Amino acid sequence: MTGHYEFEWGDEDVERLRHYLKAGGMLLADACCGRLTFDQAFRRAIARVLPDNKLETLPADHPLYDVHFPIKGVHYTDRTREDFGDISTPTLEGITLDGRLAVVYSRFDLGNGWEQFPHPYIYGYTADDAMKLGTNVLVYAVTH
Repeated sequence: MTGHYEFEWGDEDVERLRHYLKAGGMLLADACCGRLTFDQAFRRAIARVLPDNKLETLPADHPLYDVHFPIKGVHYTDRTREDFGDISTPTLEGITLDGRLAVVYSRFDLGNGWEQFPHPYIYGYTADDAMKLGTNVLVYAVTH
């Protein structure tokens, strides 16, 4: 799931997503371009879906970061570094249900990196690191 803008899920959407996640599904969400409006909406929406669980930053030793590509550090776009400082570690967040990672959320854009086309004004990862993170999320999802 990705987006730029504010959104709100209806009660039926919330129930269906809750059922999907609790039945073993996984959701990968990405704030396109690192848009704050989507970030705020996603945090509010996922809190409705899983009110007893909070998004938490995945620690550096989380198996997701080593399942295919060993990821210890990452590079962010110039704009991200200008506004957020010299960050060099991944900042993925997640929600774990029954010991299983059910939600993976990226506040910083992954999708534009997957396009392999430069987007100089986004808050996100560089293309190479976005590809590695995305690959690891997919491999993790199908092996856990």
